[in-house]
Amino acid sequence: MKSELQEFIARLINSAEKKKIRLIAKKTINYGVQLKFLEEGNEIILNVYHSQKKGISTVFSGKISETKLRSIINVPPQNNFHKWNNWLGTDESGKGDFFGALVACGFFIKKENVNQLLDLGVKDSKLVSDQKIRKIAPKIYFQFEKQLDVIILKPAKYNELYQKFKLQKKKLNELLAWMHARIILNLNKKFSLEGAIVDKFTDSQTLKNSLREMKNIHLTNRIKAESDIAVATASIIARYHFLNNLDELSKKYKMTFPKGASKNVVTTAKDFTKIFGKETLKEVAKIHFKTYKKI
Repeated sequence: MKSELQEFIARLINSAEKKKIRLIAKKTINYGVQLKFLEEGNEIILNVYHSQKKGISTVFSGKISETKLRSIINVPPQNNFHKWNNWLGTDESGKGDFFGALVACGFFIKKENVNQLLDLGVKDSKLVSDQKIRKIAPKIYFQFEKQLDVIILKPAKYNELYQKFKLQKKKLNELLAWMHARIILNLNKKFSLEGAIVDKFTDSQTLKNSLREMKNIHLTNRIKAESDIAVATASIIARYHFLNNLDELSKKYKMTFPKGASKNVVTTAKDFTKIFGKETLKEVAKIHFKTYKKI
């Protein structure tokens, strides 16, 4: 059995036991393992698969609508990329959204924090509904506020900084690199990191070039880094602040601002411009998007 699959199953069983869900049977199947759990008198069958291309995937057998097991099957792998006892993960939110802020977040973690975060329901924010993120994030703040660092560029500030970077012939990824690097340095001063993991949006050299002090930090720049619990935590907090900014804008202008950069976004932006004017759009949107040219 692949070590990644073994580790996932071990964590899954451990988390299930904490929720009083007992493993009663286990057998090997094609490309994975079938697990049978007992939850409140009901038998639940879960197939766990592994492939080099897709990694870990899970499928419930039969019609199961509500089960506590659903909330823990996406337990993120730990120490996939390193063997550190303490480290930092960073991620961002809002990069692909025309409306709202660009948010970058870093989270410093110790090994002993891992189970606490899993119990809170932490995993890659893309696997968590916005409704759940609004519930999980305050709990993370309550327990780990000192281990967090966040940079929030609301639209007006974002547009100002983007223009400054553009004048220096720098691109969006270099602005993002500056945000991630600044966060890593801030937390490194507080905790002396063994290393940092960044969800990859650019090459490592661009990150290190953004601030000279970054050159002395052990940096891991990985695709799908949200599988690491520190990056997953950062992704949830970043998403939380992005959602909060959208809420602030909606309340201020009495409009609902959709996420992403879809046709609905273009329609909303046109409606907003008719009411508040083109210049005010800079207060709610990232005006370098191609979407801006469509309005």
